[in-house]
Amino acid sequence: MYSIDLDAEGGGIVRSAAADRPLPATVGEARDFARARLAGVDPERVEDCLLVVSELVTNAFRYGGGLAALDVVVAPDAIRLSVQDHNDRLPASPEPSDRFLPGGYGLRLARRLARDIQVTPLRAGGKVIHVHLPL
Repeated sequence: MYSIDLDAEGGGIVRSAAADRPLPATVGEARDFARARLAGVDPERVEDCLLVVSELVTNAFRYGGGLAALDVVVAPDAIRLSVQDHNDRLPASPEPSDRFLPGGYGLRLARRLARDIQVTPLRAGGKVIHVHLPL
């Protein structure tokens, strides 16, 4: 499922559970943060999550004006990943083509791995992408 929700409260809604740590400055640091939060999770699910983290955080840096927040939470039935950036523009996948065109495949990949993806534009600016990956 993929949906877009409005931020009714008007503020940012992602707070990293590790608020005492600086925000990851690179995609590698974001993967390291996620890997640490996924201790004890099935290694295949960890790899799926790290792939989605890589894609969404790369998009935040490349198109979103930078990473504003990152959180990874293990729930009983899913991994809940949230990535917040500074850009109001909603993500879009490229149209199918017979030619290979670079870029635009991260969200499509995340959709294949995820149970649910929600994009929430924030009234204060930016957006949050919430991804639920099944365990």
